[in-house]
Amino acid sequence: MIHAVIVGIDVYQDGAIPPLSCARSDARALHGLLERRIPSSERNLMLLENERATRRNIMATIGDELPGIVETGDTVLLYFACHGSPERRSARDRRSLYLIPHDTDYQRIYATAIDMDRDVPCWLERLSEAGAKLVVLLLDTCFSGAAGGRTFTGPVLRNSPKIPGYLEFDDPDPISFRDIDLGQGQAIFSAADGDQVAMENLGLGHGVFTYHLLDALTKKRDGARTVHLGILYAEVCDAVRSATGERQEPVLSTRLKNARLPCLA
Repeated sequence: MIHAVIVGIDVYQDGAIPPLSCARSDARALHGLLERRIPSSERNLMLLENERATRRNIMATIGDELPGIVETGDTVLLYFACHGSPERRSARDRRSLYLIPHDTDYQRIYATAIDMDRDVPCWLERLSEAGAKLVVLLLDTCFSGAAGGRTFTGPVLRNSPKIPGYLEFDDPDPISFRDIDLGQGQAIFSAADGDQVAMENLGLGHGVFTYHLLDALTKKRDGARTVHLGILYAEVCDAVRSATGERQEPVLSTRLKNARLPCLA
């Protein structure tokens, strides 16, 4: 069974957080592809977009609901198209990275956003303990705080003095995958490096990362039913670098054994 929680957020409850243009369409495109290409008996898809993508709903879906239905050997995909933000809990605290749900309070990011260091490892642990064999987190977001993409700087960090010693960032028929081994482990596949911006392209109607991810997932591969995650990364990375003039380069962090994703051509 392949489980997927897909999050896309264009609009935010707090007017201080700028809207995005293509995150919802990114999420819907991935959801639609998985829905069309994987038989209903082999998939469990959950789509959270805009007002439904609150911190409470995201945490409950991934942290509570999903571990309760995952069975031994299952694969889990977690996808986010939204803002990311670097922020500090206080002016003297180290910088942390946050995914920004719909209901995040800009003045209280630590309390109302999703902490990449605190919450995400907990998700991975809970899903692995529930029996998930492979968990892949796909992030079309970034955490640089730079203008022009899916990121912004939190108010505490923005107004904090530099602190010496702190790191500042260096539709064919569905395909059955029931009998296919997709490998095992955990991976985080991010749209951009730590000091870069995850760009949107209004002409494409997508984030640049998601557009090329979908393109790679639907590429015909001489009858192959899966694509190794390393090969997928290399293809998406090359395409994103080319499309952005090398201003954006995806990053893959893994603890994997022969991990693969379905070919959805």
